[in-house]
Amino acid sequence: MATTAARLNYFHDTLLGPIAKSVDCDLIITPITPGAFQVQVLSPVPDDLHKAQSLAIILSPRERLTGSVVQARKLEDGGLEFQIDVERRWT
Repeated sequence: MATTAARLNYFHDTLLGPIAKSVDCDLIITPITPGAFQVQVLSPVPDDLHKAQSLAIILSPRERLTGSVVQARKLEDGGLEFQIDVERRWT
């Protein structure tokens, strides 16, 4: 599995409304089905990233993935693993 540097835009809802944040990180993307993929975000990760409800992964100016978080779990090494249902893929 190849590690990819990417910008990760993530959103989560709060009592005051949705909050958008962004982080540059290293990650591994693994397709699960044509409509879903797994993303492993390598440590270090922001403290609130596990609360993300949707993600936009910008791999390059021309390639990005967006989707809804189905499942998130913290990994023993400090990273995070997400299962994402794809909303859109631009290439």
